[in-house]
Amino acid sequence: MSVSAYGAVAAMLADEFNELPTARWLSDDPEERRKAVRGQFELLVEHALGHGGVVTSGDLDGAVVWFDHTAGAPPIPGYDERLAAACGPTIDRFRRLDQVMEDHHPDVPHHYVALVGVREAKRGNGIASAMLRRHHRVLDRDGIPAYLEAVSPETARLYGTLGYEPLGERYGLEDGGPFLYPMWREPQA
Repeated sequence: MSVSAYGAVAAMLADEFNELPTARWLSDDPEERRKAVRGQFELLVEHALGHGGVVTSGDLDGAVVWFDHTAGAPPIPGYDERLAAACGPTIDRFRRLDQVMEDHHPDVPHHYVALVGVREAKRGNGIASAMLRRHHRVLDRDGIPAYLEAVSPETARLYGTLGYEPLGERYGLEDGGPFLYPMWREPQA
């Protein structure tokens, strides 16, 4: 995937994440938030290409970004400095979000499904489920579990239809921030 291609994936995901409660917790300003989230997502997509993968719908109406945590995922080179450059004045919130998610992340080998997004106009057509099923076929074949954080009870229900189960209790972000719902999927026969 070229730099422009992963930039396009990051831009699409940032647009679709921009109004989620977790993103709104990062910044009150929608344009500042979109720019900062896109900057972070560019780092994540770039890193996933070497240490995981990116699954997209054929016309980029959706994308799944995942990381291979079966043998210890290496950190993103220069992440703190690059994140600060991408996020500007919102950097402290991004760092806090990263830390809270890291604190709740399981230590056992798995694939981490970090981002799942579908263009709003295309939601409800099974695009996310189809992309996840493509990746799940590989996980099931190789006997690898998966982990993700759902951003709402609704998305947790969707992931439940794909074999994900709650992993512990939901956890909230500070300052009255929204909840995240950790979920785990064992490989299926």
